Amino acid sequence: MNTPAGYKQIPVKTWILIFDGILPDSSELQSNQLELWKNPNADEYLKLYQEVGKDWGWTGRLLKSLEELKEILKSETNEVWLFKFENEVAGFFELVRSEQETEIVYLGLKPGWIGKGLGQKLIQAAISKAGQNGEKVWLHTCDRDHSSALQAYLKAGFKIEKETVSLEYYPE
Repeated sequence: MNTPAGYKQIPVKTWILIFDGILPDSSELQSNQLELWKNPNADEYLKLYQEVGKDWGWTGRLLKSLEELKEILKSETNEVWLFKFENEVAGFFELVRSEQETEIVYLGLKPGWIGKGLGQKLIQAAISKAGQNGEKVWLHTCDRDHSSALQAYLKAGFKIEKETVSLEYYPE
């Protein structure tokens, strides 16, 4: 793949994390705090994706063509969950399911909601939804993510399975 315009490749340390705790009880979350976003419009999804991920260099969905993204979003194995607080979308998480496992592909809060004690609630909600059918739950994070992301995942019951360094595309 040629380097996309406006991006450069940089070395990124990535940790693959496996959930190794007790599945959290998400019943304390009110039903209006979590909402499955069925068939998200690609443009609306990208707007939320960029708002949540811009400070962390999220590019995975930005480097897809619009058609590729639409296919992902309408896939039966893909779920996008909106995390609401005070009747406003504070963040989201995205799951990709297979028969044996569920990956938490994206998880994050909008900038205005960071530092308000919602991170662990969002992580717990994602774990609860991802593991609801007894599947293995995993995610990855990297050294470009929020400075406390790795510790937050470890606190929530994840264990490091693997650490890698690879070249990844980030905005210039």
